[in-house]
Amino acid sequence: MKARSVAYSMYLILSIMVSLTLAAIPGILLFSIVVQNFTIFLDTIWPFSFIHAFVTQTFSQWIPAFALDYWWLIVLFVPLALICYGVFLAFLLGFLMLSRRGIPFLEDGYYEAETEAWLLYEYYEVYYIIYPYFAGFFSIFFDTKPRHQVFGAKIGKNSIVGNGRLFNPERTIIGDNCFFGYDAILSGHVYEGRRLYLKTVKLGNNVTVGANAVILPGADVGDNVIIGANSVVPKDKMIPSNTIWVHGKAIPREPLGVAEELHQPIGGPTVVFEKIEKVGEQDEEGEEGTTIPSNGERF
Repeated sequence: MKARSVAYSMYLILSIMVSLTLAAIPGILLFSIVVQNFTIFLDTIWPFSFIHAFVTQTFSQWIPAFALDYWWLIVLFVPLALICYGVFLAFLLGFLMLSRRGIPFLEDGYYEAETEAWLLYEYYEVYYIIYPYFAGFFSIFFDTKPRHQVFGAKIGKNSIVGNGRLFNPERTIIGDNCFFGYDAILSGHVYEGRRLYLKTVKLGNNVTVGANAVILPGADVGDNVIIGANSVVPKDKMIPSNTIWVHGKAIPREPLGVAEELHQPIGGPTVVFEKIEKVGEQDEEGEEGTTIPSNGERF
């Protein structure tokens, strides 16, 4: 291994250890302050003081003196510990983001294995990947849109990543109103033999990515596209707007029928359609039936 790679390997290990150490200090200090003062502080506030006094007078013979002295700390230990751990995670995120700046960022393109660029790429992504592992209880909250955005992903309004996977947030651009199915993958990298290929992935607005679908680097997906479940979008593939990508083909999407237009999402925008107005006019002029007003509501 080249000296440069060894140096970056040592930097990676040391930066993570230092980040964990420094991030733990505020959380530990906060917890120490809570241990010493929390019960005393709450005993100055009613009804906490009344409850503590009642417990002390009524159950002092069954409860150890230590438990009575730290009564509220013991009762509220779990939420207090989680708050302190949340402080640790907040500082850890900042330190990991700062540490990542010490690893070179590779521009889009091909990189040969002999250059060991692939190693620098992996090191650059380590900070993003390992963060949820330190989150413990909070890990379910950190595999979401805010974490991806903090590490560089550009995600539009009302887009839900959910259980999707972004392998390279710094090479991900997602438009508005997009949705990811379970284990759908957006990858800004792919290994081809002894070469590494890096390129930004772009999704337009109103894109639905089906479960277990894989979108490879350089893919450019247009607006109003559905990526079928278990489908693969090849690298550098451009998918036209208003299509369904399935079995390696972009199938044009047919216009919505009247029934589909009528069934708007609850709380969603109200859209005026010419077909709906025509149906409403026919109902008013013809036989008795259901009237459909121009705002799309049915009564």
